[in-house]
Amino acid sequence: MRNNRIVCLLLFALLGIAGMKGAQECFKTDSLLVILDKIVAGQEHIEEAKQREVTAARARLRQARDDSARFVALGEMFVQYSKYRLDSALIFARQRVEVANRLGIRDSVVAAELNMVDGLKGLGRFYEGLDLLQSLSHEEYVRDNDYYYYLLHSITLLLYEDEGDSRLDEYYEKQLRSYRDTILKINPEGTLGYVINLGEIYISEGRAGDAVDVLAEFRKDNPAAVERNAMYWSVLANAYEELGNFEAQKYCLAMGAIIDKRNCIKTYTTLQELALLLNEEGDTERAYRYISCAMQDVMAGNVRSRLVQVSQYMPVILDAYSRAQQNIRITRIVFDVVVASLIAVLVVIMVKLRRRNRKLQEIRHKLDNKNQELAALNDNLKTANSRLGESNKIKEVYIAQLFKICTEYIDEMEAFRVLLSRKLKTGQVAEIKSVVSQPMTADAMKDFLKKFDMIFLELFPNFIEDFNRLMKPGYEIVPKEKDGLNTELRIYALVRLGINDSTKIAGLLHYSSQTVYNYRQKVRSRAVLPKDKFVEAVQNL
Repeated sequence: MRNNRIVCLLLFALLGIAGMKGAQECFKTDSLLVILDKIVAGQEHIEEAKQREVTAARARLRQARDDSARFVALGEMFVQYSKYRLDSALIFARQRVEVANRLGIRDSVVAAELNMVDGLKGLGRFYEGLDLLQSLSHEEYVRDNDYYYYLLHSITLLLYEDEGDSRLDEYYEKQLRSYRDTILKINPEGTLGYVINLGEIYISEGRAGDAVDVLAEFRKDNPAAVERNAMYWSVLANAYEELGNFEAQKYCLAMGAIIDKRNCIKTYTTLQELALLLNEEGDTERAYRYISCAMQDVMAGNVRSRLVQVSQYMPVILDAYSRAQQNIRITRIVFDVVVASLIAVLVVIMVKLRRRNRKLQEIRHKLDNKNQELAALNDNLKTANSRLGESNKIKEVYIAQLFKICTEYIDEMEAFRVLLSRKLKTGQVAEIKSVVSQPMTADAMKDFLKKFDMIFLELFPNFIEDFNRLMKPGYEIVPKEKDGLNTELRIYALVRLGINDSTKIAGLLHYSSQTVYNYRQKVRSRAVLPKDKFVEAVQNL
């Protein structure tokens, strides 16, 4: 209960109740409806709290030791059920009458019988309630009893709303005015009951603006007095309805519905009236939720006096809700068809794009292969150009050296001829025989190889170091002469120059083919590379 009070106070603070008057009030209805939505959706928690209160009241009734205590406890049970379960409320009212008769206190009997009238009213047994009220009318206790006139007013109002005979309507209208005037006299001026009845009188007289002013002024000065009174907001809603201010009416009905729902009251009218107003504004989904909730509460509380009213609202709202749902279904079908069409178009586009991408990938793959082939060709071309340049350089160097060697050889031959000619002229035949008989090949070959080594090392100064990198550790080949080559290096120097045939190498170096072959096998066995890779590696040094 305390939590409900705090929530209500927060609602009033949030909605800015202070300083709001008449048509100038600012109504934040949307925020109220959001709060009401949450209450309607989570009303089982409110029911649980109500059940705990009822259980506590039942425990106090069981603990009552005498009729006086039992009378009080039954009154509490009636209050708990009077706006919650009306058939149960009537049962407790009758039990209270029995206890009051045993006590023999007339005022207590009348108070219990007024509870019975209240229960009969809620169950729609209006005439039984009126008969009982009339039987109590001569009692002194009821002359200034606000509860008595409230019951008269409520039953008469319900009969007036249900009546179709214009003559009876006029009679009930006069009775209502009489009861309101009486209640106005009984309630002290400035109280909540006084202001509510004054507002109803103003509305009945066509002075809805005055009713709004009176009620708004009272709320400004006494906010706590209306924080849990749904009747106040219902009357204020009626006043705004008369003025045609439907936004303000909706706001007041929402406030009253929140108070009724939070207090687990089943006899309310605010929620169903709010549902009808929202339905007229086109908020059919919310209206349907509210009227369904109202119907459930009326059935659960057995509030027969409100059943007819809710039953009248229900078909109207249900029809509008059904139409709205049908429109939603049609819209959804159209949306689904459009989405399906778009998806189909998208699938077709994706299939075409996928095919095109596949073709592009194939073309790209072919281009990559071509690029790789071109790159390989380019590398080969660079290598070929490099080797061609190297070959040209070798040719230039060796041709130049060849001419030099030939020139030197011619010079030597000419000098030898002159020497022989002189000796012949002087008759030195014996000396000529001695010179001619001496072999010249060994010295000439030695000189040739020395020149070959010198020319080759000028062309490839790092050949020995590079060649030894191809050999296993410990098997490096180091020539005896610093600026020359040995036989193994000289053989592979010719391989580096492009002469790979062992027979040709043997002819150039004046060795037998077998000798060259043996040297090559010996070197290859000490290499770090396989035999089939070794020659290629030497040619690339």
